[in-house]
Amino acid sequence: MIEIIIYGRGGMGAVTAGKILAEAAILSNNYPEVSAFPSFGTERRGAPVMAFCRISDEPIWTRAQIQQADYVIVLDETVFGNHVIDRIKTGGALILNTWKCPEDVRNMYDFGDRKITIVTADLTQIAFDLKLLNRENQPIVNTSVLGVIAKSSIKITLDDAKNAIENKFGKSTKTDLNVKAANMAAEQALVEEVK
Repeated sequence: MIEIIIYGRGGMGAVTAGKILAEAAILSNNYPEVSAFPSFGTERRGAPVMAFCRISDEPIWTRAQIQQADYVIVLDETVFGNHVIDRIKTGGALILNTWKCPEDVRNMYDFGDRKITIVTADLTQIAFDLKLLNRENQPIVNTSVLGVIAKSSIKITLDDAKNAIENKFGKSTKTDLNVKAANMAAEQALVEEVK
């Protein structure tokens, strides 16, 4: 079983990202069992939000929040810090929406001696470039992160991500832009793997 925590802010689509990721996992035919659910503090736009996703090839019986994740995805760097790093299992991975390279992130924060792979991509810039913005002109980065995930060791391809995005939003020009954002994120992602 692979356990994933998604951090973001209200209105960024962290919960939707978890649902689309779960669907992409099913479409991959590698993970027939999935579970995706949110955790809210104060439910308001801009408040910190966490979403949880479990994907597995065996039945998932637990419904508890994930305390230690194999993957932690951070959609907004302002919610990132050592409290997030502490929730990544040794041997796990951090996927961070930032313009910084993985080496810079490792030097700025205390990862200790834990072996954690760091993957970065500037999802915010991709959203601005493609004009993927919500009503408040804030960047939508929840679909582009699927491209980064497709580049990771999780067995989900860009085609699986594309199909899940299309299933969620239907076929439209906006959907095409979301798929393009995922492809761009996969191309631009920087990976510093630690073994």
